[in-house]
Amino acid sequence: MNARISAMICLLCVLGSADLTRAEDPYSQRVADPYALSPDPPTMSSGTIEPYLSFMAGFGVPLSTDATFTDGTQPTVVQDVNYQTKFSLGGNLGLWFPTRNKLAGFDLGVELTGFLWYPDVHCCQDFYNNDPTGNFQVDGIANNGTATEIQGLYIGPNFLIRYPMAISEAYPNGRWHPYVGIGVGMHQMAMRPGGSHGISQCCIPGGNLNANPMPDQRDTTVGWMAMGGIKAHLFKYVAFFLEAKYVQAHHDGLVTDRYGSSSGGDGFTTFPTPPDGSTLFLNQYSSSINTILVHGGLSIHFDFRP
Repeated sequence: MNARISAMICLLCVLGSADLTRAEDPYSQRVADPYALSPDPPTMSSGTIEPYLSFMAGFGVPLSTDATFTDGTQPTVVQDVNYQTKFSLGGNLGLWFPTRNKLAGFDLGVELTGFLWYPDVHCCQDFYNNDPTGNFQVDGIANNGTATEIQGLYIGPNFLIRYPMAISEAYPNGRWHPYVGIGVGMHQMAMRPGGSHGISQCCIPGGNLNANPMPDQRDTTVGWMAMGGIKAHLFKYVAFFLEAKYVQAHHDGLVTDRYGSSSGGDGFTTFPTPPDGSTLFLNQYSSSINTILVHGGLSIHFDFRP
C-alpha cells in the first residue's frame, strides 16, 4: 500500500515539473505575453500599429483660375480671379503600419485630415466684385466694388507611404522619415459676397449679424489631394513635420456680388440678414479651385499594443 502511494506521489511530481517547464517555455502555446517570443523589449515596431495625432498651421496659396458665370450676367467669363494667400489651420489623425519587412523598407499608413484656409477676393476686380462702368450696378454707380470673403474647408482620408531613416533601438520606426500620399475628400467653399473692401461691417439693429465668420452661402463638392513631407522626432513620442499639399476641386455653385450692388440706403452691407430697404445680390459661377498649402506642426505618436 505504501509503495503504491509513493509511486503516485512520484508520478504527480514528474507531471507537475513537466507542466511548469512548458509554462516557462516562450514558444509554448500557453504563453500569456505574445511579446515574450522576442528577446527584445516591446517597441512601436513589434508588429503593432502606430497611431498619431497632429496639429498644424501654415498658409494656402490659391492659383488664379477663370470664373464662368452661369446666371446670364455679362461678361460670362472673368479671367484669372485673384484669390488671396492667407493663413491655414488644421489637424490629422492617423495610423502607420510597420510593413517595411515586406515592402522593401516602406511603411504604409492612413490618416484623416482636415484644414481651413481663407482665399478671399479683395475689392475690386472688374466684373467679379466691381463694375468699372456703372452699366450693371443697381444704382448705376461705377467702381462701387466690394470684397468677397471666402472660407475653404477640406476633410478626407489620405493614403500614405513612408521610408523610415536612422532606425535605432531608441527609435525602431526611424528618427525621421520622408513621406508622400494621395487622398479624396469633401471640398467646401463658403462665400460671403458684399463685404466692404474686405471688412465685415456691423451693426444691423438687433445684433452684429454681419460679423459671423461662418458664411451661409456654401457649395460642397468632391476634391482630391496629393501631398508630401518630412517628419523628424524631437523626442520618442513627439515629432515635428513640414508638408506641402496640392488640392483641386471643381465647383458649380460659387457666388459673388459681381457688380458691387449689395448695399442699401443705410450704407451697410446686407449679409446675412438685410435690414429694410437693403438687398443682397448673388451671382452664381463655376470654377476650378486649385490650392497649394504649406503646413508645419507637431505630431504626438502613441505606442499601441493589442
